[in-house]
Amino acid sequence: MTSPDESTFWERHELKFYQYGHVYALIYGQVVIDYVPQKALKRGVKVLLIVYGHLFSLLLIVVLPGYFCYHFGTLTDTLDLRLQLLFYVTFANTAIKYATVIVTYVANTVHFEAINQRCTVQRMHLEREFKNGPQEPRKPFEFLMYFKFCLINLMMMVQVCGIFLQYGETEKGAMNQVRVHFSIYAFVLWNYTENMADYCYWINASVLKYYRQLNLQLDALRQEVDRLRPGGGMLLHRCCLLSDRLEELRRRCREIHDLQRESFRMHQFQLIGLMLSTLINNLTNFYTLFHMLAKQSLEEVSYPVVVGSVYATGFYIDTYIVTLVNEHIKLELENVALTVRRFAEPPARDERLTREVIDLLRLI
Repeated sequence: MTSPDESTFWERHELKFYQYGHVYALIYGQVVIDYVPQKALKRGVKVLLIVYGHLFSLLLIVVLPGYFCYHFGTLTDTLDLRLQLLFYVTFANTAIKYATVIVTYVANTVHFEAINQRCTVQRMHLEREFKNGPQEPRKPFEFLMYFKFCLINLMMMVQVCGIFLQYGETEKGAMNQVRVHFSIYAFVLWNYTENMADYCYWINASVLKYYRQLNLQLDALRQEVDRLRPGGGMLLHRCCLLSDRLEELRRRCREIHDLQRESFRMHQFQLIGLMLSTLINNLTNFYTLFHMLAKQSLEEVSYPVVVGSVYATGFYIDTYIVTLVNEHIKLELENVALTVRRFAEPPARDERLTREVIDLLRLI
């Protein structure tokens, strides 16, 4: 373990990052997202937050859609056909976000206890299990957390700037006030689904870290097995100790696998919605930039073009790193399987050690 003076910035402020994420999720009514629970909320406070979460979700799902459907003609009314097409694409994108919000709300309600007990608490348990394990995988994990945190906050600021830009144009009479309201609504929908997407990303990044730590521990154990030599009265005792350690690592591997599977089971429909939203977002971003650039030369690139370009770039990077983490999990599982296959035949054909290796291979 590192001393307080040698601890990283993440180790010193990790809890603050998680508290920020929890408070931000509470603003959008998602009480279920508590990255590292420190103490149980008072029953009255918890009930109040749950009621607020339901009311906020119903406002997004029932009340505001009716308002925007009523003003749909106002939202899409323009003489510019390209701009009108952009409005239709944006509306379709928001509809996908809306559907994803419904799925997220239902999933959070149905899996309220499961998300806390089978994901959050299980992740905390694994964090304690690997606390004294190899620390090399912590640095990539910390980088992923820093990068995601900065990227999401950048995308939020860009969207807020876009909303203020629209509001400024409204003041000049260039855009109807309803469109500003719709932009704010789309921003809130994005944040609602992004909260759960960030939680899922955090679980997957943790799974990747645990698999890497597990692989390093397995490799160290494999080297000890390779050093065993026939003969000597301590051989059987050493094989028993190594078998115990391998059994412990197999248990941890099962727990990591269960954490990943449970997270995917609860978030699979939300992930489908996010994939569809990503597809529509790609079309929206490309067409938005095309529409703005088509009306001006490169020498007079306007503020909306810059904002749109930054948002589009951030969105693509966000999608890329989420996919990257999932791909690295697959690669790390292959590395774990390769490490297990490299285990030498135990001396004196120790049955238990051989059985533990076979059981671990079956699990992977």
